[in-house]
Parts: sequence; structure tokens; C-alpha cells
Amino acid sequence: MGLISSLALSSLNAASVRLQVSASNLANAGDSAPLPGSGVAGPAPYVPTRVSTISLGDNGVQAQLSAVQPASTPTYDPSSPYADAGGMTASPNVDPAAEMVQTMMAMQQYRASAALLKVNDQMQQSALDLYS
Repeated sequence: MGLISSLALSSLNAASVRLQVSASNLANAGDSAPLPGSGVAGPAPYVPTRVSTISLGDNGVQAQLSAVQPASTPTYDPSSPYADAGGMTASPNVDPAAEMVQTMMAMQQYRASAALLKVNDQMQQSALDLYS
């Protein structure tokens, strides 16, 4: 596999990770859990993840994951089984608008990488046709 193909494939993989992380964050955005230190029993709050793409030079790019800080925010929800005496729960610190931006970025990254693979294939085919 050539350099261009491996660069494009690494970018496709990074776009896939970006989309998976964004989907997971959005799917869990409405979760609730007990506030840390509240004494209420329940699951740990969902920890949203951020994705950044780092360059590996000639080896392409890689998606790097990191936890969103702070991972949760206090939310007033007295109907939740995880609410403390004041009606507060922990909700994941997920910004739906930012997650939609991440989804659109993944889509554009995927499209650009797929187009690069297509052009590279056409160039290789043209080169082979010259020698035939």
C-alpha cells in the first residue's frame, strides 16, 4: 500500500472514532446519576469523551481520546431515583451543539479521505495504462 493510501486510511479511521465518540456522548447525554459525595447509591456518572486528531507524520493521523472535564454537572431533577435531598443529580457534561459539530467534522473528514483514495486509485490506474 502506498503512502497516500495509508494516510487516507488513517484519516478514515480517525473520522470513524470521532463519529462513534460523538454518538456515544449524545446517546448518554440524558443520563443521570447520584452527585459524587451525596451518599445516594447508584451508578457512576457517564464520562463524556473528546476527540482530537494528532499527526503521526508520514504514518498519517490518529484519534486521541480524553475525558471531558468536568465530566458531569449538577442538575435539578427531583423525580430521578438518584436525586439527593435537594433534588440534585449528576448529568453528563455534553453539549449537543458541539457534538453535532463533531459529527459534521467526521463526515467531512471521511468524505475528503474517501476522495483522496479515489483520486490515488485513478492516478495509479493511469500510470499502469501508460506502461500497457
